Amino acid sequence: MKTSNLLYTFILPVFFTSILAAFPFSCQTTRDGGVWQSLDRGENWEQKMVIDKRQTIASTKVATMTFDPRDSKIIYLGTRGEGMYKTMDGGEIWYHLDDLNNLALDKRANIYDIAIDPRDTNIIYAGVYQNRLGRLLRSADAGKNWEEVYRVSREKYAVFAVEIDLYDPAVVYMGTAEGGFLKSTDFGKSWKVIKWFDDVITDIKVNPYDTRTVFVSTFREGVYKTNDKGLNWQELTGLQKFSKETEEMQVLVIDKKNPNVLYLGAKYGLLKSVDGGANWEKVNIAIPPNSVPVSVIALDPLTSSFLYYAAGNVIYRTQDNGQTWTVHPVASAQTVKAIAIDPQNPRVIYAGMGE
Repeated sequence: MKTSNLLYTFILPVFFTSILAAFPFSCQTTRDGGVWQSLDRGENWEQKMVIDKRQTIASTKVATMTFDPRDSKIIYLGTRGEGMYKTMDGGEIWYHLDDLNNLALDKRANIYDIAIDPRDTNIIYAGVYQNRLGRLLRSADAGKNWEEVYRVSREKYAVFAVEIDLYDPAVVYMGTAEGGFLKSTDFGKSWKVIKWFDDVITDIKVNPYDTRTVFVSTFREGVYKTNDKGLNWQELTGLQKFSKETEEMQVLVIDKKNPNVLYLGAKYGLLKSVDGGANWEKVNIAIPPNSVPVSVIALDPLTSSFLYYAAGNVIYRTQDNGQTWTVHPVASAQTVKAIAIDPQNPRVIYAGMGE
């Protein structure tokens, strides 16, 4: 997730006025943020915040969460303004990744996306914004040390999306706020620009069964698809009839069990495609139309009929593909910014909170 915090950074030549929210200089301290865990699909929640006896992540503003593909007890937590945290035991204890040797990862970085190599989980990529520049960082030792492998050309433009080809993990894709869609074929050592989009890239998804197919969502200019790893592109014109619903597109989710099924969250709603993006339909969700953005979506990795989205501090769950919804509030005054479902035990859900 990935880019639900777009409102906290600049885009294109016209900047969001809320950029100051991207920097952790506020004097206000919250104690109900950080990470919350549910062991029963959202019915009950418990805050998971401990670093040690003197420190917690209770005031941390979460941007994204990613599981280690081989061990779901290992979770990497990307934050707004506090860099990256990691847990080895499902959130019982967290520790900060400090990068003391290389200093490539700033302690106050905004971490917008994290991708982990499925074959060698020591290799991690992070799309960040730090020291006024967007960057892509890479770790080869599970987050102990980092190196910068890409930097945007202009200040105030973040790297929002990074995705790995599951068939060939040497292939890595990156999307920037400058509209750059870049590809590496050597684990991030070198990069080639595949396409410049006229908008911020908010999300990238690769079809897990046919990794030649890649989807790219942009903030305002639509969703694009390639079936040949970027040689040729098509705009998903089926979205055009939802002109209002597709304002400020923020998150794209692909069903890993049936990759023809896609979900798109945007300013005014939730959309679904069952034919690989050719056609779309509006999902009737349990909040008023045009009320709040749908910027957080999560799909059960084992049972596709279970879908979650968040609004405010409430997570909504459907067990029947959106026909009916149940309401599951988190006992926090903060907003849900990320939902992560344990891929090995989908009853376990984590909610990352932020203002």
